Amino acid sequence: MNRPRMRTANGALAMSRCTRTLLPLALLMAPMAHAATFDLPPAGLATTLGRIAQQSAREIVYEPSLVSGLQAPAVRGDMSTEQALSQALSGSGLGLDTTEGGVLTLKPLPSGTVNLGETSINARSLDSEEIGDTSYVVKRSRGGSKTDTPLVEVPQSISVVSRKQMDDQAVQDVSQAVRYTPGIYGEYTGSNNSREQFRVRGFSPYVFQDGLMLPYGESGQGSMSEPYGLQSVEVLRGPSSMLYGLSRPGGLINLTSKLPSATPIHQIQVKGGSHDLKQLGFDFGGPLDDQGEWSYRLTGLVKDSGTQVEHVDNNRNFIAPALTWRPNDDTSLTLLALYQRDWGGTTEQYYPQKGSQQGSPWGHIGSDTLLGDPHYDQMRRESYQLGYLFEQHLNDTWTLRQNLRWSKVNIQNRSAFNNGYASATSPTLLRLASDIKRNIQIFNVDNQAQANFNTGALEHTLLMGVDFRRNALDNDVVNGTFTSINPYSPSYNGSVSNQYVGRDMYQTQKQTGVYLQDQIKLDRWILTLGGRYDWAKSTSDFRPDRATPRDRVIKQNDEKATWRAGLGYLFDNGVMPYFSYSQSFDPTLNTSVSSTTPIFKPTEGEQYEAGVKYQPPGQDSFITASVYTLTQKNLTTADPLDNRNTVQIGEARSRGFELEGKAVLSHNLSLIASYTYTDSEVTKSGYVTSAYTDKGYELPFTPRHQASAWLDYTLEDGPLAGLGLGAGARYTGVLWGSSAVSTVAARDRIQSGNVTVFDAAVHYDLGKLSSELQGTRVAVNASNLFDKDYVTACTNNTACYYGPRRNVTATLTYDW
Repeated sequence: MNRPRMRTANGALAMSRCTRTLLPLALLMAPMAHAATFDLPPAGLATTLGRIAQQSAREIVYEPSLVSGLQAPAVRGDMSTEQALSQALSGSGLGLDTTEGGVLTLKPLPSGTVNLGETSINARSLDSEEIGDTSYVVKRSRGGSKTDTPLVEVPQSISVVSRKQMDDQAVQDVSQAVRYTPGIYGEYTGSNNSREQFRVRGFSPYVFQDGLMLPYGESGQGSMSEPYGLQSVEVLRGPSSMLYGLSRPGGLINLTSKLPSATPIHQIQVKGGSHDLKQLGFDFGGPLDDQGEWSYRLTGLVKDSGTQVEHVDNNRNFIAPALTWRPNDDTSLTLLALYQRDWGGTTEQYYPQKGSQQGSPWGHIGSDTLLGDPHYDQMRRESYQLGYLFEQHLNDTWTLRQNLRWSKVNIQNRSAFNNGYASATSPTLLRLASDIKRNIQIFNVDNQAQANFNTGALEHTLLMGVDFRRNALDNDVVNGTFTSINPYSPSYNGSVSNQYVGRDMYQTQKQTGVYLQDQIKLDRWILTLGGRYDWAKSTSDFRPDRATPRDRVIKQNDEKATWRAGLGYLFDNGVMPYFSYSQSFDPTLNTSVSSTTPIFKPTEGEQYEAGVKYQPPGQDSFITASVYTLTQKNLTTADPLDNRNTVQIGEARSRGFELEGKAVLSHNLSLIASYTYTDSEVTKSGYVTSAYTDKGYELPFTPRHQASAWLDYTLEDGPLAGLGLGAGARYTGVLWGSSAVSTVAARDRIQSGNVTVFDAAVHYDLGKLSSELQGTRVAVNASNLFDKDYVTACTNNTACYYGPRRNVTATLTYDW
């Protein structure tokens, strides 16, 4: 009679006698259970067992007939080998035996027994860590691949600012959230409550939320997101058109919303601080029924605040409800809505270079000086969002997703602003006025089909998609002349005169794209290939204005194929070197059409990038380093003759090096550090006049060097247990406010930067004092701790921007 054949999970076949011979050796060599990071897609059970054994270096013994024809679900997360096996065996009818020496053996469960897997009441919540609630390190993100892929396996430079980091640093807007992120500069127009502007690797990015574009109007004046309603902020560096369609070459910013949770969430947060800040926020969530079929999230905020500019308020109401229906493990539908209302004035003041960055015969213009008029200036913005995220697992191979959102923002921004000194010997500033009314709407839908399967030794994560986007912009600008002002001794109650229609237009753009991506694994090799084709149709209706007293309708059709490819090798120690190539495509709509440039050409970009990612298995840390060269054709920049308009220059290149490290060095010590080197240059000029040149000069608002570090330490023992300290420093190197060099001094580019500011925080867990205060935390944060007075950038000699001055915020948070 033949003996039963046994299989070890490393794939070797042996007679049962041989297996028994191996057991004493296994008893001596089997390691103790330890945590590791597993990321195994659904596959045959035998295949998954082999991968677990290989990654953990553990021997798994079983009869081949036990696993024949069985499938294993995905096994993902930080866990012990035993926990990984319990996940893999879920629903298989098989159980796990472990000897004292650590030998793992599979056995059939008795009839009627359900394998529930291992349970440990001391186990940490993997979900909360992975999404950044409890750590600075976020290990997984859909932003870089649109699939649930560990960041270490994506061949692209990506940074994720977690919820915990935003809380610890008390950020008040997205620009503040990315202060400690490499490759991005977000505050070059200073402390700005009217628009968010960023430079990623030298270029302006679009802003997305949950993978869908947000309303982003002319000159960036569109929606501004409330960070309290966000789970994280993802910065994707480099061209990303293959996945996201029309986008710019430097990269994009993807905000992720707070979503309903299976774990109850109850939070009340109160803030107060500089500029008479008063803020109340709440965040509630959890299951609505015992079965967990329905869950919800409700996040809201009310803010009443001044700003560093006198007579300018910055008030906000925000509410974001979300509801998830999960009738079974394979189906999920999340409804998302948002309403946000902002009102006050604008902190974007155009200070003259003489008196701010430079000295003047009349003294210094303070960063708190309003150059507008409190009786005329006003800013109103209302934002709306309504959409859903749908996911359906058809089987172990196929998953369908559809993400859809309608977004709208209404803006009125009325202000008086500086237009230069009346004369070289006068302290009086001439002023202009503008009354901007914008209505921006975007409808997005992204349809995806994902397949996880094997072809021989190759593991595939195949993504197919069709997306559609419709943007509409209704833009009405009335300009005029405003009463002059002495900024060294200001008085207000001015008036506007000589008003005229400066711009009156309605633009629509429709984009349809089809894309295909395959993430292929062969042992430790990871190959990512993707291609896309986009069609874009635009119509611009320019109604009569002062420049052209007649209607003009311009239609624009563009289409383009883009692709990306990346190759990496993931070593057992968590190191993955990679190389990638990617492209971008963005049809550019001209918002100020002249007879010589009725239509802008689409901007096109390409990038070569090489890097190394390091995520040590079982550790809460992540280190990335990358070098790149990036080129964009048909770049647009501010018109040196009128910075309210744009012109299209020839070609620009950005090359650089970026380094980022995030680590939880112990339970009470976390660290963030980054360095950026950016060498940008206009390589082909687009100016046709001899009065200007830009070839060979840097791109505007792009520091050559940036560096930052943040450290947070909390005492766990002793009489001060629960007390924590945070400290950070941010360095911004030399940058220029324009790439144009002019023989006219007033129009020549201006240098700024080379500034270091410091941040600090003190926080205390009041639950350490008394059990009755459990869940209560108080914190005091100070940004620009030493109140550095500096200019971030000057577009020209009449438009300089002060950096954010010292801001102290006290926060009381209660979670239960």
